[in-house]
Amino acid sequence: IAHYLGTWIVALVQMILPMTKELSTLADPIGYLAILSIFVIVAATAKKVAFVIILVGWVLIILRIVLMAIGV
Repeated sequence: IAHYLGTWIVALVQMILPMTKELSTLADPIGYLAILSIFVIVAATAKKVAFVIILVGWVLIILRIVLMAIGV
């Protein structure tokens, strides 16, 4: 997967910058770096979503405790 992703990125770079030569040797490192970057972005997003869910849970629990305390 990394090789194909790297090959695609190298082809894109060579299409934008046609003066670049022999970037094919960088296809594998670029592919692995792209996969790691995608993983980090997904993990960071999941962390933010989990934090929001936990925060909403605590707010709802505190709201229920307050409502029980005032007898509603």
